Amino acid sequence: MGRRFPCSRALLGVFALLLGWLPVAQGAAALTFGVFPRWNAQVTVRDFTPLAQVLGRALGGPVQLETDKDFGSFMDRVRAREFDLVHLNQLQYLSAREAAGYRALAKVCERGPCTIRALVVVRRDAGLASLADLKGRTVAFGDPGAVVSYLLARSVIERSGLAPADYRAIFTRNPPNALLAVYNGAADAAGVGSAIFERPEVRRHLDPARLQVLAESDPIPQLPVAVRAGLDPELAARILETLVGLRGLAGGGDALDRIGADRFEPAEDREYQSLGAFLGVVDGGR
Repeated sequence: MGRRFPCSRALLGVFALLLGWLPVAQGAAALTFGVFPRWNAQVTVRDFTPLAQVLGRALGGPVQLETDKDFGSFMDRVRAREFDLVHLNQLQYLSAREAAGYRALAKVCERGPCTIRALVVVRRDAGLASLADLKGRTVAFGDPGAVVSYLLARSVIERSGLAPADYRAIFTRNPPNALLAVYNGAADAAGVGSAIFERPEVRRHLDPARLQVLAESDPIPQLPVAVRAGLDPELAARILETLVGLRGLAGGGDALDRIGADRFEPAEDREYQSLGAFLGVVDGGR
């Protein structure tokens, strides 16, 4: 189900140093950019490094990229206001807004409309024709704090009439591992996001033609980027301008491609407020 790597903060600091995240100018104040471990720490590091580098060049100062080993550890740091700029999931954003004063600035658009859906995926040869067929089966999810690949996917299953007790839920730490669990026969179905089949680490390990989407959710707003309370408004405006105009900057197209995005668009807080009902299920990521 995918190799796991040790992800202590010290090790992540070594990754940062090796990849050139850390400030290069003596005494320079870095803009700290926290990115939640949507896939895993190493993939997050690899994919977001070009974006941090382009941001640093455009803003004229170092951008220090940081992540953590899992959703809970990452959100502890968000609530402690450790990041100036943060990329997180929709409910993590609501928690960060309430607990630490972060506000939505932009959202990552993967392609087409800037929305995302949850998918319930099974093997084509499993003989599963409807969600009702998942009764008594094993369903893999990435993380209990994942909005799309757990909460939204679970709501799709439960709207079919299945209660949580009707199937066995397992957690694999990230969505690619959940999909691989289905592909390798360790689970009967997986809850994932609609962009999962575009991930290179997924396509390297499975043939999408052997899987099928059993059901999908209604769309919700895409993943936001937020800034901390008290960040200089002019700096926030420059960050937004840089993100929205990324394709026109040197290295910007590659930075977008590396995170599986087509573009950034401005985001507004009100877009995410309708998702607040989920907060009764999970507190913004753990």
